[in-house]
Amino acid sequence: MPAISFSGGIAADMGSTNTYIILDKASDVYKSASCALVDAVRQGEVYALGDEAKRLEGRSSDEALVVSPISYGAVADTETAALLLLSSIEKASGRRKLVDKSRLYLTVPCMATKVERTALATAAELTGAKHITVIQAPVAAAVALKRHVEKAEASLVVSIGSHITEISVISSGGVVLSRGLKRGSNEFDKVICDYVRKNTGLLISEAVACELKEQMGSAVTPETDMTQTLSGRSVKTGRPLTASVSAREIAGALQTPVSAIIDSISDALCNIPVEFTSDILKSGIALTGGGSMLYSLAQKLEAETGLDVYQSDESAFDTVRGAFMLANDDRLLRCVMNAYSAYEI
Repeated sequence: MPAISFSGGIAADMGSTNTYIILDKASDVYKSASCALVDAVRQGEVYALGDEAKRLEGRSSDEALVVSPISYGAVADTETAALLLLSSIEKASGRRKLVDKSRLYLTVPCMATKVERTALATAAELTGAKHITVIQAPVAAAVALKRHVEKAEASLVVSIGSHITEISVISSGGVVLSRGLKRGSNEFDKVICDYVRKNTGLLISEAVACELKEQMGSAVTPETDMTQTLSGRSVKTGRPLTASVSAREIAGALQTPVSAIIDSISDALCNIPVEFTSDILKSGIALTGGGSMLYSLAQKLEAETGLDVYQSDESAFDTVRGAFMLANDDRLLRCVMNAYSAYEI
């Protein structure tokens, strides 16, 4: 079977919630859910992958189960992760062909353990890619945000994903300091579910809570209020029920997880060596990751830390875009590899 071959390589960012793919300079970022529909007993048998599997969550028989092969940003199931990656690349290209002659550039969290990095390497090798390069996610995001990572100047990158938050100081091509937290935007969804259940008696899914967060969520109390009607199941009777919630209520519910993340960032700032502080005072905070897109989060972080916060319009895509930029810049990639923030498998 002939293979896809992309001269600049394929960039992939596999997260706990979504997988992002870039095939070439002319293509947009392809986004797909990081999940699979598998046999509940024989989990090695896969029925659907990506968005198709996500659509079937809660709508399939008891014999099928929707799982994610990525847990807290790390590969938990190598074979399913490889299938998901191959499927995402095929759908992004619109061609059902192998990638055995392509260069694959994958990202990995700084907080990933040696075992987790090995699992990612195994999943990548199972795709059949000819060359595989793994890049630390904060470095890739910093490149996308136009930070001069190759210079001996410190940059602070805060990445808020769905399950993890990483606070990293980058200088001379590498991550010199990093702190990881196993909390992210999935907590936003959970507190919305809890708030709606406790205050309206309505049970909603985390998928509905996520939509509510994207439409009405805010890190600060909004100046103008709005309401939205939700459908779900009654806690008391189990019957279908509707209820209304306001934007100010949702913002109030989000204060606890938002404050916890910002407090962690502030604590990390207090523990950064003095040698880096003058650079960070000048360059501010590079905020990235899908979780950072909560409305007004950047403004709240600025107010709490006193630092300028810089963010792209599509923060969820920063890491994969940075990986693709590195794939097409041999000089910068070599600098990052020399700093042990990227390596070949």
